[in-house]
Formats: sequence, C-alpha cells, structure tokens
Amino acid sequence: MSTTHEIVILGAHHGGVNAAHYLLRHVIPPLSKLTPDVLYHITIVSPNTDFYWNVATPRHLVSEELIPSESVWLSIAAAFAKYDQKTITFIQGKATALTPKSRTVTITTSTNQTQDVVYSTLVIATGSSYASPLWQINESDSVTKTEIARIRGSLKNARSVLISGGGAVGVETAGEISSYYPNKSITLLSGTTRLLIRLTAYNSAQAESNLKTLGVKTLHNLRVTSVKKNEEGGTTLGFSDGSMRPVDVFIDATGPTPNTTFLPPSWVDTRGHVIVDPLTLRTKIEGVYAVGDVANYCDGGIVSTGNGISPVCTSIGIDIAKAAGKEIPFTQKTYKGIGETQFVPTGPSGGVGQLFGWWIPSWLVWLVKSRTFFVSMAKGAVEGGNVVKP
Repeated sequence: MSTTHEIVILGAHHGGVNAAHYLLRHVIPPLSKLTPDVLYHITIVSPNTDFYWNVATPRHLVSEELIPSESVWLSIAAAFAKYDQKTITFIQGKATALTPKSRTVTITTSTNQTQDVVYSTLVIATGSSYASPLWQINESDSVTKTEIARIRGSLKNARSVLISGGGAVGVETAGEISSYYPNKSITLLSGTTRLLIRLTAYNSAQAESNLKTLGVKTLHNLRVTSVKKNEEGGTTLGFSDGSMRPVDVFIDATGPTPNTTFLPPSWVDTRGHVIVDPLTLRTKIEGVYAVGDVANYCDGGIVSTGNGISPVCTSIGIDIAKAAGKEIPFTQKTYKGIGETQFVPTGPSGGVGQLFGWWIPSWLVWLVKSRTFFVSMAKGAVEGGNVVKP
C-alpha cells in the first residue's frame, strides 16, 4: 500500500517557485525510484496566482510604456503545466499558524476560509513584506496591481513627490521618476546617515550626487512618523523632527520585514528571520527548511535566493532518502554567497554598485541592470530556467 510524502512550500516567488521546479525535476524522480511505494506530492501555498518580477517595479511604476505588465506579471499555473498535475497542488492563501507537534500549517485562503495542511517536509519561502504593497505581493496580485496603477496615475499630475527609504528600492524609484518627470519636486529620505548602507560610503555619496543632478533632494536622519490622506487629494506627512509637510504623492519604500509571524518564536532570530544552517539551509527542526530573504543566510537579493535553491533541495532529498534507509542518490550542494554585490540604477543611464565588494563603474551598472531591470529574465525565473540542471 502506498503512502504520501507531502512537501509543503510556503511562498511562490523567487525562492518557492524555483524550489518547486528543482524538486520536481531533480529530487522527486530519483526518490520515486528508490521508494516506489511512496507518492511524493508538492503543495504550494501563496496569496498570488501570478509571479511578479518585482525587480523592475521602480521603472514599471512610472509608466506602462516603459515596462508593460505582460513582461513582469506571469502565470504561475502556466509555468507548472508541463508537470503531472497529480503531483502538485496550489492553494491561494497565506500561512497564519503552525503546529510543530502535528506538523500542521493553518492556511487562510483567498476566500477567507481556514484550511489545515499536514506536511512531511516544509519549505518556508514566504519572503518579506514592505510597508507598501508596491514592492512585493503579500495579500494578492490585485492589491499590488491596484496600488501600482494608483501611484502611476497620481504621478502624472503631481507637483511634489516624497519617497521614504534610502535602500536600493527608494534610490531606484527616485531615479526613475525624476528621469521621466524632470520638472517635479522629488525628495528622498534615507532614514539614516546616508543612502545605500549596504554599499561603501563612496557609492552612497555618488548615488546622492547622481540623483541631485536629476533634481532629487536627499534628506538624512529624518523619518516619516505619520501619514494622513487629505480629502482634497495628496497626503500630509509627519516627521521625526516634529515637522509636517503636504505632498501630492507619497511613496513608502521602507522595509523589508520577514513574513514569519506565524512561526514559533524559537524558529527565528531577533530580526525575525528563520534560522538555518548557512551552508545547507536546514533548520534545527527535522524536515523543515527555509530559502530566500525569509531566512537568515540571505542578503535579500534574488541572486542570494537563487544560490540557495540547490542547497535546500539537495538537503531535502538527502534527508528523505536517509530517513527511508536508502542509499543517498544526491550530492549535498552548499550555499555560496557573493559578498557585497549590488547594482543600483540611479536612472536609465547608469548607477552605482559593487561586485564582490569591489567598486564598479556607472556604465557597467547600466549594462547589467539599468537598461532593462533584467526583464528578459522574468520568464525564466517563473519557469525554473535557472534550475534546468541539478
């Protein structure tokens, strides 16, 4: 009599989608041969039905003509249509609770129903949340799409724009808006002593200088403390220094915060990230793994997430085979970081960045990211183009 081994993947963005592809292609087939009496099944739980290439949000937000929706919103179901549909199930919803003893995840579905899913193996790939739904899908596709459309429409007639957040998202957005709308008053709040704190002070200063050339005013050591929508339109903002200011468009680019509130506190670190082995991405709980920026190994980028796919999936395969008392048909892959690497456009013509900690020129940022925001990679990302080989 056959039994079912249920692999539950929480999240369907860069980490969850590619982990599912890897498991279906490279882990489940050999496991099925080793244990023919076991049916391996994957359940993916996510609030979104489309994959969103959110890397391109700063430019897509400004104009549909610059980056059309069909280039960045791609069907997840279509990307998995080639697999035996009996081996995979999608649940549109969010994990809201977890009971370790019974290995049960409680899901609140898109129709606000509660559903319990029992797992044999659990992959946590729930990603992170920003203050605004612009940057990541944490409720539904429609919430993010609606907010993009609202901001895009507001920008057309706005005179003043304030962006809160001095990380890559805030800097890139300021550069795109100021390039497309050169006559608007645009202010960027770093929230700290400088922009882009992951990069060197030189790169931070260069990014601020580039934005200044485009007409962006950068303010440091100032944060938004209150937001009030005005009846006549626009927003009145309160700041950490006690001042207030009305703006036509407010864009909140602060965050991210890991989506782990449903997990036992002992599973996460002080910042809320899932604690994993930095090489194999196993947690300290048997049968539980994490990948992507929800985990404490990740630097938050898609490269770091991608580099974790083969380690986490080979860990899963090895552990299942070992538990079955079978010879292990997998070689353990380990996570390899890329140091302080970040490409940050400051408009369509270039930007600042580092590669393995080394400074890179503006033209290289343009060549690699600023030209297209990697849009050509979106289709491959949802279809598992980076995990064709084990």
